[in-house]
Amino acid sequence: MIPLATQRVLGVFAVIVCAFSIAPVLVIVAESFTATDYVVFPPSGFSLKWYVEFLKRAEFVDSAVVSTIVAFGASIVATALGTAASIALVRYEFFGRRVLQQLFLAPLSLPGLIFGLALLQFLARYGIPRNVVTIALAHVVIVVPFTIRFITVALLGVDRKVELCAQSLGASPLRTFRHITFPLIRPGLAASLVFAFIISFDEVAASLFVSSPSATTLPVRIFTYIDQNYDPLVTAVSSLLVFAALIAIVILERAFGVGRLFGLR
Repeated sequence: MIPLATQRVLGVFAVIVCAFSIAPVLVIVAESFTATDYVVFPPSGFSLKWYVEFLKRAEFVDSAVVSTIVAFGASIVATALGTAASIALVRYEFFGRRVLQQLFLAPLSLPGLIFGLALLQFLARYGIPRNVVTIALAHVVIVVPFTIRFITVALLGVDRKVELCAQSLGASPLRTFRHITFPLIRPGLAASLVFAFIISFDEVAASLFVSSPSATTLPVRIFTYIDQNYDPLVTAVSSLLVFAALIAIVILERAFGVGRLFGLR
């Protein structure tokens, strides 16, 4: 039993950490509503002109479309691969299982810049063009460890006896998955899709190396834009990304509970 004084200290510490983490985001969002032509905090006046300016910039809108397509494709492919890998790792015992688990988690320990540089050299060596498909495949490698995490947690919450009962009654493994396992792990699949989409959409390190003039993601567009400019336009675009991620997380919380999806409750 943790003493009451210790609980209070830990609570205060948690609040400080949360405030320290959220404060920069709140500052960016506040700055996006400024009426001035330069970044200032606190903002002078209130205006939506920088959000309107974003819609007027064809290059930003095109990059937003590219990021959406890439994130959508990467999240679907990564969730499918993560589901297959999680079922194999959780439901079956085989030689090299532990090694395979560590291999799937390897991208988490590899810096995005190193991965992007290695991928760029690979594409250049074999003459593979840099386009939406190659960006999406790069993002699949990055987000697969996260999808495996979510789906593994969901599978561990499913009683194996339920699946065995279905198979003992004559159901094939595929039919068992479709009618028994799939409905029970649906929250994990939803979390996998949403968080993979968010991570892919926000990915910038590896995308810097595999993007091209014809296929540039929105984070890369922001990164290159602020190299020459630093006006409130970038704060408006960044705020839109924050709002989109926040909406997705709120929907997941209302539908399934974020803590449950992470295996915390």
